[in-house]
Amino acid sequence: MNRLDSVDAFRIVGQAIAKYGNQRSFARAHGIREQDVSDMMRGRRQLSPTVLKAAGLRRVTYFERIEEGDA
Repeated sequence: MNRLDSVDAFRIVGQAIAKYGNQRSFARAHGIREQDVSDMMRGRRQLSPTVLKAAGLRRVTYFERIEEGDA
């Protein structure tokens, strides 16, 4: 499993969009609004599961136990 941060995710999504030439073509190909893609890429909203899947990604949330002395 490769853990990626949000910078990596945005870079990979940007590369996926570039394969379609522009955000409009990417949005149409995946059945989402161009404005939504724009908002996601500008950080106004979270990357959607549809966009992540199109880029070969998925969001995983995890928790870690705080060991005594780390707090």
